[in-house]
Amino acid sequence: MRRGREVLDVKQRNTAYVTKSAQYRLLGPVGVHHKGRELDPGTPQQSAVLALLLLAQGRLVTLEQLVWSMWGEAAPPAAGVTVRTYLSRLRHLLPGGGRSSVIETIRGGYLLAIEPGSLDLSVFTEQVRLGREARASGDMVQAAAHLNAALTLWQGAPLTGARGDYVSGERDRLERLRLTATEERIALDIELGRHAEVLPELTPMVAAHPLEERLRELQMLALYRCARQADALQVYLDVRALLSRELGIEPAAELRGLHGRILRADPDLDRLPPSAAVVPKTEPPATAPAVLPAAQDSVASQRPLLASRLQAARGRGFVGRDAERAMFALALTATELTFAAMFLHGPSGVGKSTLLRRLADDARTAGRTVVPVCGRVVADSIAAFEHAAGPALNNPEAVLMIDSFERCAPLEGWLHEQLLPQLADGTVVVLAGRQPPRPAWREDPSWAGALLVHPLGELSLPEAGALLDSRGVSANVRDCVLASVGGHPLALALAAEVARRGESTAHSWQPGQDMIQTLLNELIGTSPSAAHQTALQVCAHASATSEQLLRTVMPEADTAGLFAWLRAQPFIKSGPAGLYPHDIVRDAVDADLRWRDPAAYEDIHRKIRHHVLNELVPRTAGQPGAHATVQAVRQLLRRGGVAADYLTAHGESDAVVDQYRPQDKPDLLRMTAAAEGDESSRIVSFWLDRQPSAFTVYRRRSDDRAVAFSSWLCLDEVGPDILGADPVVAAAWTHSQTHANHRPNVRIAISRHLIDPTSYMRPSAVTDLCYLHTLRSQLDGPRSIHWEYKVFTNPNLWGPWMSYLNFSRLPVTHRIGRRNFALFSHDWQVEPIEEWQDRNIRRELWGSDSPDAAETSLRTRKLRNDAYQGPGVLNLVRQN
Repeated sequence: MRRGREVLDVKQRNTAYVTKSAQYRLLGPVGVHHKGRELDPGTPQQSAVLALLLLAQGRLVTLEQLVWSMWGEAAPPAAGVTVRTYLSRLRHLLPGGGRSSVIETIRGGYLLAIEPGSLDLSVFTEQVRLGREARASGDMVQAAAHLNAALTLWQGAPLTGARGDYVSGERDRLERLRLTATEERIALDIELGRHAEVLPELTPMVAAHPLEERLRELQMLALYRCARQADALQVYLDVRALLSRELGIEPAAELRGLHGRILRADPDLDRLPPSAAVVPKTEPPATAPAVLPAAQDSVASQRPLLASRLQAARGRGFVGRDAERAMFALALTATELTFAAMFLHGPSGVGKSTLLRRLADDARTAGRTVVPVCGRVVADSIAAFEHAAGPALNNPEAVLMIDSFERCAPLEGWLHEQLLPQLADGTVVVLAGRQPPRPAWREDPSWAGALLVHPLGELSLPEAGALLDSRGVSANVRDCVLASVGGHPLALALAAEVARRGESTAHSWQPGQDMIQTLLNELIGTSPSAAHQTALQVCAHASATSEQLLRTVMPEADTAGLFAWLRAQPFIKSGPAGLYPHDIVRDAVDADLRWRDPAAYEDIHRKIRHHVLNELVPRTAGQPGAHATVQAVRQLLRRGGVAADYLTAHGESDAVVDQYRPQDKPDLLRMTAAAEGDESSRIVSFWLDRQPSAFTVYRRRSDDRAVAFSSWLCLDEVGPDILGADPVVAAAWTHSQTHANHRPNVRIAISRHLIDPTSYMRPSAVTDLCYLHTLRSQLDGPRSIHWEYKVFTNPNLWGPWMSYLNFSRLPVTHRIGRRNFALFSHDWQVEPIEEWQDRNIRRELWGSDSPDAAETSLRTRKLRNDAYQGPGVLNLVRQN
């Protein structure tokens, strides 16, 4: 019966607020409720005027005070007129309650008459006062009821919808009142035995107010009463380190005193007041949502701790890392020293913390004492680090686990020179960070054989699939997820959450922008400047990034400094051609810019393309290292959809590009006869005598011997001798003359031969080199060439590549010896090199032509196809 009277008493005190004809709200969005409907307070400035009148709580506010509160020294000349306009609108909006207006004008000022219980702030203040009075009289149950009733009046951030510097200051003041009342109510709940219930509420509050010592004190006490002494002590270590790092101070006396009492297991900490034997939480007022009663401690104590459930879940959901767990197990059980410290390093999100938690479970199963230290908490404080690692110092059965070690960078020398050598023999140390250890560890002979440095990579595809299975991702989605994110653990975890919510689109699953943004936040964080962000975007878009590339794309920037910054990032690797990011970082950064700012994305692509085609290709096309250039070109073409099938980039070829030498002729004729027959060998001999400079020879580095060759013939005129000697060139020349459209002096180029005995007319390392060579020729040559032709004996294989390059196939083939030869053509007068480049760029960027470009391409092809069907062309080709 007593509890019913208490609740009724609280409700009666709130009745005025609930039943008045007009109620005003400041503890949330600024608002007015009248006769069952909400009245719109107007613009943010008008809402601010209403809020200022309500905050005065019946006191007079002058026009000057209103102007100053809204604009301060930046008040416009017509500020007074503007405020009077807002007041006039509010007079018409607000109910007068029998008077002409609820806003009165008195002696040059304004007063908003507020009836008792009509303003939520006034009710809140009154309920807090009553709660404190009840607490002072020893009635904690009634005190908790009043404070709970006060807090249920809040509907979000105070003064929402109003704007101004004074409003911002008042908002902070009201938030402080709310926080203080919440702390008092939680303290009462803990005293009444509701410590298990308030813990979930305390956790987000501590995160939102990390420097609020009173909240930490309440959290420690609640944890201790839930039999979580270690967690309570860890809270103290966390806040002590944070205060030292941020403010350079120690915790207050109250917090230090509680820490000491927890260390001593002071029995008074568990003592509850006599009236709190089984005290349910008081029901909130009728205007607030109902709150479920807390579980009683006697029931909670019969259940296992949540930590046991979490450990079991880790065991069920953990996959892979067998090698790392095996090495750790050997260190735990070996009679002789295998290693004293294992240093795991890898980029963010690769699973270092997850592995450490699993290794900790393994250590506990083996009977070891696990001492966890988080670098985010101890940071660069030696005192905090010593305190956190203290339990491991004299315990040979301890396993010291240090996570987020990159946060402890200033302590690294002290750690390996002073702290770790103090550990008892038998102690195992595991460190995890984004960067590998500094060279000083390996240069120190005392650590030789005692330190195991192990890079942590992504999961294998079977392991990644098992992880998705453990997260409940269905089989029809799994392959799409694996194809999109690979084996990166964080990306897999995020993708699993997204995939489970989108089964209907499983066949085309792709990571959304929200997931990409989460990856960017977790893997990269915030870049130091816009220039650093651009440098990272260049690195993600290019195959490999050098300082020279950065200078091309960002000529005004400090490219040396940006390159050094990129090189130091844990998600960036170094290779012979430059820097390149981990695949998951590359994909996330590139996809984000492509979606967020297509114009900037295209600008970066064009500048990288210029560097690759105009600097890399001419410099490396015929030299060792051309493999990296092929990769760079392949990266530019990756969105076009076909490049991967034709630019192999499988590895560095043993061949280099060179000019033809007369002594090469027997080898070239022999290779041709073996690949195409004697008739083709005779044609090669004809062209070697006629245009030897048209031939490119690919030589083996070791002995300089020709292993393959190609030819790129240029013709201004064709006489009967050529027409009779080479039917393929004759067909190309006849086609060009038929479609010259009265253009004089038609000049053609034809990629006539590509002979690689080890991979005839198939994509290979040699065809990669050949493509670079012809690409360089195209960049220099088409301005003086009208038609260009390419010859293949397997047109079905090369057709998609030719279509991508906008080369059209002639409708007939020519048999020479045992091979059929097909021709593909491009008219550089219809589509000049500039337009051709622009069309290719559009495909490189977006995977297809723009609608306008596609329409132009279709018109061009239609004209050509119509011309191909003319009887004269077919007859001339067949005759030759």
